[in-house]
Amino acid sequence: MSPTMRCEKCLQPVIEGPDGGYVCGLCYHVVEPWGYEERRKAGIKEAAQVRREKTEVRRQAKERKMKSA
Repeated sequence: MSPTMRCEKCLQPVIEGPDGGYVCGLCYHVVEPWGYEERRKAGIKEAAQVRREKTEVRRQAKERKMKSA
């Protein structure tokens, strides 16, 4: 049997998440998994790029609609 992980703040037993972090159910203390910050930044950049691409597609469609009208 493996040792129980405990919250750093209140020492309540916690369950480790799939990527290594946890949120304490008693005091809501958050411990993010290793490398989370880099993955989050990469995800934000990717989401922004997708958003820009979708905006450009909508603008082009609107311009085509205006020209054909």
